[in-house]
Amino acid sequence: MPTPQNVLDILSKLDASDKDVVQSYIDGLKSQLPEDEAAASPSEKVEETVEAEAAPATASDLPQYESGEDYDKATTYKMEAADLKSAGDYTSALDKYNQAITSAPPSALLLANRADVLFKLERFSEAVADCNVALENNPDSAKACRIRGRSYKELGEYEKARKDLSAAQQMDYDGVAGADLKFVVEKMAELEAETVKKNLEAEEKLKKKAEEIKKAREEAKREAEEEEAARSAAGSGMPDMGGMPGGMPGMGGGMPGMGGMGGMGGLMSSLLSDPELAAGLQNPKVMAAFQSLSANPAGLMSNPGKLQELMTDPEVGPFMQKLMSKMGGGMPGMGGMGGGMPDFGGMGGGDDDGDDDIPDLDDLPDLE
Repeated sequence: MPTPQNVLDILSKLDASDKDVVQSYIDGLKSQLPEDEAAASPSEKVEETVEAEAAPATASDLPQYESGEDYDKATTYKMEAADLKSAGDYTSALDKYNQAITSAPPSALLLANRADVLFKLERFSEAVADCNVALENNPDSAKACRIRGRSYKELGEYEKARKDLSAAQQMDYDGVAGADLKFVVEKMAELEAETVKKNLEAEEKLKKKAEEIKKAREEAKREAEEEEAARSAAGSGMPDMGGMPGGMPGMGGGMPGMGGMGGMGGLMSSLLSDPELAAGLQNPKVMAAFQSLSANPAGLMSNPGKLQELMTDPEVGPFMQKLMSKMGGGMPGMGGMGGGMPDFGGMGGGDDDGDDDIPDLDDLPDLE
């Protein structure tokens, strides 16, 4: 089934991606039609319906002239038919017209008169058939043209009715035919307006469908971007702690020199479970200081200046204080340091006698 031209016009206004989607939708609808319906165009199916429902009967459906030339008898029957028609007895008039036609070769006027009776009996298709024969014999028969036009009007074939009635009015004006012609023209205008309206509605539906498809695509794209952003954010946490079981890279299972801690795996896991400590290790500067302490805690403890520098650093100091607080003020089990990290008032655990340069923790600024 070909796609209607107005639909093709709408499709041509869409961008390539939307056009493909709508065309695929149309093709899917076509695939659901039976093969015989899909093969015929809408206009062909309409024409077939009109022909099936309103096809004019052929002349053979009524008695027709076959032989003989009894013109006197034919004249008598015509006169009797005219009187019966004037009296409104159309069935009897039709019988007399049939006898007249079979008595002698009928004229175009005789056929038009029988068509007139058929019209009044609402046998419109048969009236059209008689008018067809009459107009073949005499194309200038205004009566046959008028009756055929009126019959087409009753059959709903308004375009054919308009042509016949217009031609009849030019040959011989008739008031009734004029009223019929006016009706037909107005009806055609109505149908045209209805067709235009349906076309516009179809266009709006296609536009709306295209907009919905475009909106759905944009929404899917936005959701995909949001999911990708969420995955990126989730992947930007603490770096892998490689060497230490659950802990710091490069520590090979424990802090060198920390003899009593057996690798510090469990302790470090406990320490790093603290969100503040874990966040602090995201800072490269803090990480470097922590690795320095881990690699050589005894050396750092023997360097008061370096230790004071770390403790007073606005980035490293709070981390170090938090770490020592977490460890209870020192690092127990640190080999060679007399049992741990003493407070900073005296490196050996003694009182602060003012003879060294290591500041007491109470004198350091609270940088938390």
